[in-house]
Order: sequence, then structure tokens, then C-alpha cells
Amino acid sequence: MVINIRLSDRKTAESDDPLERDWYGYDPGATPKQLWANNRGDWYLDAGRIAHERWAALNYQGRVVLIAELKNPNHVILAGNTRAPKKALRGRVLPAGHSIYEALIGTQVEYAPGSRNSILYGPDPEMAGAVDADLPEAWDLPGAVGQGLQMDAVVRRAIENAAQDRLMGYYRDRGWTVTDTRQNRPYDAEAVRGAERIYLEAKGTQSRGDSVIVTRNEVDHARQYPGLCMMGMWSGMRLVDGEVDPEAGDFRILPFNPEDRQLRARDFDWTLPGDAT
Repeated sequence: MVINIRLSDRKTAESDDPLERDWYGYDPGATPKQLWANNRGDWYLDAGRIAHERWAALNYQGRVVLIAELKNPNHVILAGNTRAPKKALRGRVLPAGHSIYEALIGTQVEYAPGSRNSILYGPDPEMAGAVDADLPEAWDLPGAVGQGLQMDAVVRRAIENAAQDRLMGYYRDRGWTVTDTRQNRPYDAEAVRGAERIYLEAKGTQSRGDSVIVTRNEVDHARQYPGLCMMGMWSGMRLVDGEVDPEAGDFRILPFNPEDRQLRARDFDWTLPGDAT
């Protein structure tokens, strides 16, 4: 997921501002670093939720104007709040040319009509734009060997929701209590039956499904809980008039125990050597 933060017009900060800022909000004349420094807090953010997030995007009038990579899950807790503690995010501003920057900059963020909440969690950009679209495997197409990106947001949502519903239904039919956790955890659902607890990951694709896209957070979580993560894989999915055909394709359940030899890098961050000039 990406943490979307809606900015107001530039405003003068209070004299007791917890970040000691002179201003906050959107200033078209500010540099990206200034914009991030003056808008990375102070927000009411759930610590458990943001600990798993890697990206933050600032948007003004619904358009993304800055993307940051979150470096440390132990974000700053600000003092002096009368309600729940507010947070200030830690991270670095992404430059033009970075794949996540190119995937998100200038895109629209749509809040619910009348919503006054500045925070909105959006799709994981590692799933939605970090692949070279010129590569054959970049697109999710019927008959392709492995899962690729689905660039049509409506189709992507229909496929994701159908795969999620089918996976949860599979376990509910077998006596498990299943909770949808897509919005705040690095796994899609949690299933409990008596003293047993397992974590579920749903994948849907129009391809043959020989491979699927998994995020860094999904892999990290599966490695933290070996033997307790299961994947529901629905391959060969088809849409008819915008609706997923429940009879098309194959659905299977398999253990999600990713090993290095089974993973292929789709993108890299390269840290420049310290003596670079």
C-alpha cells in the first residue's frame, strides 16, 4: 500500500508546532525536500499499519506531487497532543527516474465525496507500476506464462476482489473464521479455527499462473511465519461484460513459503558508493 496524504494550501504553522515548522501545506515554490520536511507530520496514523508501508505520496488538489520512500517503521511520535499521539514519517524523497516516482507522480487520488480525512491508503505501487511495460511479462494477459500487471484499474479491482472472495469462501466453508485484512496488513486475510491461526494471500490472474507478483512485504511476512501462510491462486480468470466468470480458470491452494531460488527481482534500488562524485 501507499500512504496518500492530502495537502491544503500553504498555511502558517502555530508557534508551538511539534516539528518546529514555519509553514505546512502545498507551496509551488518549495523544493521537494522542503515540501516533504514540512508535510511529513503531524498526522493521526496507526503505528501498526504504517509500520508495514514503504511509500508515501503527497497530493494537492487530488494530484500526486511528491513520493517518498519510508525508511524506518519506527516513525516519530510527536509530543504535546491532547488526543491520540500524532506521527511524523521518516523517509527520503524519490527523484525523477525512479520507477515508483514515474508510476505515481501526477496520478489522481480520489477521496470519498465530502471526506475530510487527509490520509488515504492506495494500491501498492510495487504491484502497479514498477515493471518495464515493454517486457512481454509486464502485462497480465490470457495465455501468458505468468502474472503481469493489469493496467486497467477496473479490471484489476474485479480480479483482485474475486480472488479474495473465493479464497475467503474456501476457508469459511471448511469451518474457519476469516477476516479480510487487505487494508492494514501485509497479507490479505487471517483465518482462525480453534487454536489454529493462518495467514492467507490471494492472487488472481488471466495468465496461466506459472508465476505471480509478490511484494517485498508479503515475502518478509511469509518468512517471519513459515508454515503458517497459504496462497489461493486463481489462474486463467476471464471477464464477461466486466464481471469475473466464476467457471473460468483454475483455483488452487498452496503453501506460501518463498525461497530465494523461487524469486526473481523486478526492480532494484541502487545505493551509490560513498565516494561517488
